[in-house]
Amino acid sequence: MDADKLKDFAVYNFEKLIVAIVVLLSAFLVYSGLGKPIITEKHDPDRLAQSATEVKRQVDDDHTDAIVNDEENPREPKFDIAMEQQKFLQPIKSSLYQPDPWDLSKASKEKVRRKDPVLAKPAAVRTTGVIASLAYRSQDGTYALADLEPADEVEVVEAKPKRSSRRSRRQNPMDMMMGEEGDMDMMGMDMMGMDMMSMDMMGMDEMSATGASGPIRKLAADKNLGTTAKSTKHLTSGADQPPVPGIGLFIAGTAVIPHKQLIDAYQEALSYAAEYDPVKRDLPRYVAYQVQRADVTNKSVDQLTDADWVLRDSNDTTIWNAANYWSGFAPELVPDDYRIPGVTMWIPPVLLDPYASFANHPLIPLKSKRVLLAEQMEKEAAAEQANAGPVDMKQFEIDIAGGQTRSYGGGMDEGYDMEMDMDMGMDEGYDMDMGYGGGMGSTRSANEGKPAEENPVDYKLLRFYDFAYIQGKTYKVGGKVVGMDPKAPRMNRQYVYRVRFAVNDPNFPKSPELQPKSRNLDPEAYKRYVTLSAEAEQTQKRNYKRWSEWSDPSAPTSLPPVDRVAFGSVKPYKPRVVNAGSRRIEIESDPPKAEVVASSFDPRLGVFVPARMEATEGTVLSTEVESAEVVDPITLEVKKTSEPKVIKSSATVIDVEGGAPLEIVDDETIVEPGIFLMVDSDGKLKVRDATEEQRVYRIQSFAEERGL
Repeated sequence: MDADKLKDFAVYNFEKLIVAIVVLLSAFLVYSGLGKPIITEKHDPDRLAQSATEVKRQVDDDHTDAIVNDEENPREPKFDIAMEQQKFLQPIKSSLYQPDPWDLSKASKEKVRRKDPVLAKPAAVRTTGVIASLAYRSQDGTYALADLEPADEVEVVEAKPKRSSRRSRRQNPMDMMMGEEGDMDMMGMDMMGMDMMSMDMMGMDEMSATGASGPIRKLAADKNLGTTAKSTKHLTSGADQPPVPGIGLFIAGTAVIPHKQLIDAYQEALSYAAEYDPVKRDLPRYVAYQVQRADVTNKSVDQLTDADWVLRDSNDTTIWNAANYWSGFAPELVPDDYRIPGVTMWIPPVLLDPYASFANHPLIPLKSKRVLLAEQMEKEAAAEQANAGPVDMKQFEIDIAGGQTRSYGGGMDEGYDMEMDMDMGMDEGYDMDMGYGGGMGSTRSANEGKPAEENPVDYKLLRFYDFAYIQGKTYKVGGKVVGMDPKAPRMNRQYVYRVRFAVNDPNFPKSPELQPKSRNLDPEAYKRYVTLSAEAEQTQKRNYKRWSEWSDPSAPTSLPPVDRVAFGSVKPYKPRVVNAGSRRIEIESDPPKAEVVASSFDPRLGVFVPARMEATEGTVLSTEVESAEVVDPITLEVKKTSEPKVIKSSATVIDVEGGAPLEIVDDETIVEPGIFLMVDSDGKLKVRDATEEQRVYRIQSFAEERGL
């Protein structure tokens, strides 16, 4: 047969071949099964069920008597507690331990090596855009604002008669006592005379402090919410440098360093190691910090790469700016317990405006640990006294001659002694706190295992700045001198920041005299020591700064707009009330109105130029005045501009609430506080509360001088 016929045979008989194979396989399986034993003959299900039931019955039977009363195999305890106790009383051979087992210093020097402490990264980075008037150094103290003429005297607003309250309609009990109207008039005259005497006693000094009288108006010192400008001297020549106002446009930031966590890390890595010296070396000593910035205007934080981060601040940068441009510093707000010299940088000399919003941090208390401890002790003592209830003074009385008694628990003398004892106790507490709360820590005769700093604070403050413009500072770009830093933050851009800090390396310190012996270092620390030593031999500089990791990026922030607004109270009004069934509807004939102070920063004058205006729903906070009154931040004199000033702003008031009489009181002169919904110049929706802004508003609007 040829190949074609075989192929055709296979195609036409393929199904038959498959059927034949299946039949043969089935026949084989049937034949194999015929030789197998029947399983039910060997494993009968009924018999297996009976066997399981019998076993269960035997298990459920009570075998207690058989076990307890078995005379052949009695159950007796094999554990002899007396013999085991004797084993514990036998002394352990000292040969099992190393020589001098209780000499901890020898054990640490021979077995424990110095490790590198783990440096926790900074946390909770907060940033704020700031625009303010700063005090800068100058050569002659001349500035444009000083050449302006003094402002005119303000026109005092006549006080409106108070609206009679609902209670005044009732008969006053005093009227019944005073009798006729003539008596009341005499009483009024007497009261007026007393007021005039009081004014005479006050003198003219207090009136002139507010600038209400005299040819030159001056802002009172207590109205200056910033720092007082002071003259400085040149660092090299010693020449006087009078302060002048200028623009301060920057992004300020704060972060916290987990100080207590670092103390614990140093304790764990070094306290039992050889050459442990917490006084000179083995204590966290912060020496530097660095700040990097990244632009996230057109990208997210997750998309940032290392190339996007730019170094913007360090301790050297801020020290240089403060030494060459700032005319002093603003008073510090943070206690010494939470500050680090060279890391908690100084506050710039902000003039007229408050600066606590960017100089503090929520995790840093504004009171020292000693004060907080004293307050806590006072609260606990008050709570304990309240729970104890009144003291029975009879238990302190004793009988003396003549049937008289003497008390040892009351009287002015005893109370005075008690107060003196409490004062002494506070002094002792103060000494105790100072004994273990200092930055250097307290050391004992044996340093091994002892904490370098007892009761450390949880956090230390790190403060930094990213200036967009510093008056008097120039930069070189491509060989040309320009007035702006090419890498400075710019308006309408979003930025994030991250920080890190450096400590004096305990295993490779700045001073070679404090270098620990290499044989006492942990293997990992030894590798790093070898690398740093070789580098120091080549460069003749010790790389003693050990840096922490970079912190997590801050929330996006930007430079603030050059305009601002301070809201005053909403003008009182009485809405018409209509009752519609159970509903009470207030109908306003006119929308509520309030006086605001809109300001914009004038770079030439170096201050905010304010203007008073009336705002209601839909008001754009822009206006033009013929002459604006500005406060000289150096002398606090009130000056007036010689030309019209335009306050440019796109901020808009959307809604105003408040001004209606409060229903919870009968006095109609007490009205609801003002609340404002607005869109600022950056397009952000904000809610402003007039109650919180009253102080700033009254200062900027000269409310006291106007008799308001």
